[in-house]
Amino acid sequence: MADLLQELNERIKALGGDWTKYTVVGSFLLYVAGYLALRFHLAAIGIGTDLAVLDERYLFTGARFLVYFVSSVPIIVLLGLPVAALAWALSRLLPAKVRAKIYAKAIPPPTALALAGIAFTVIMIQFVMRQCFFVSDLLLAPSLPAQPAWIFGLLLDDQLMPLFFSALVASCAVPLAILLALRETPMPGRAASFARGLLGFLAAVQVLLLPINYGILIADKSFARVASLGGTPLEAGEEAWLAWEGRDGVTFLVRRQENRRSLVTLPRADVKKMEINGFDRIVPALFGTQRRSTG
Repeated sequence: MADLLQELNERIKALGGDWTKYTVVGSFLLYVAGYLALRFHLAAIGIGTDLAVLDERYLFTGARFLVYFVSSVPIIVLLGLPVAALAWALSRLLPAKVRAKIYAKAIPPPTALALAGIAFTVIMIQFVMRQCFFVSDLLLAPSLPAQPAWIFGLLLDDQLMPLFFSALVASCAVPLAILLALRETPMPGRAASFARGLLGFLAAVQVLLLPINYGILIADKSFARVASLGGTPLEAGEEAWLAWEGRDGVTFLVRRQENRRSLVTLPRADVKKMEINGFDRIVPALFGTQRRSTG
């Protein structure tokens, strides 16, 4: 009994030490994800900030990214289950020998599998995940750019955005699954080993592009509509939204007649009162008429 209690005590101590390591690593990853998401979000809407390299808001943004990331997994499962169930049902209808031949032919050799993963990842990075970099200075843009039209269509249609992000998450799982399958597989030659290493690098790039896409397309796109600028009432025909609260100043987006817009930054000491009337999805609020005119 004493030996059992001693062993249990040692396991608890080991778990406590591992938990500390996991917490440090997890916090660092959240911080990096939050840094990428928040920095690219601000670049997308066109606001300069006084944020330093170390700021707690990076961690909070990383936590929001993690929640959104986790919430996309059930969508992937929901869409993938019918396909998996159909494939399983069809496979059950085939004789065992036929299934064995199909499985043997369906699994490519390690080099071909790595090259297929590289091709898939390059296509996803170049033609899908990098397209978000075309989104910049949204708040003062006179209109949404014509290309790539599907990116700006997503910004105007919030219902498709969760599906798009879930597809990005699923696409990141493809090279990671291939790397997992090749982890203990001997690679025939240096070229094959290089292909596996290149796939690992591209998979890391694809994963890093996830928080960037989140920051540019999703994060904090709902702005608080205010009734005044630091206590000064708005003029007739004006609308204003809270765009950013920095350490030293508060930035408002102001829209006047004929869709003339400007960013107004006030010192935090001058913003003694802030009356919020509601919250608007800022891209449809600014460019909704463009969607109707082109639809």
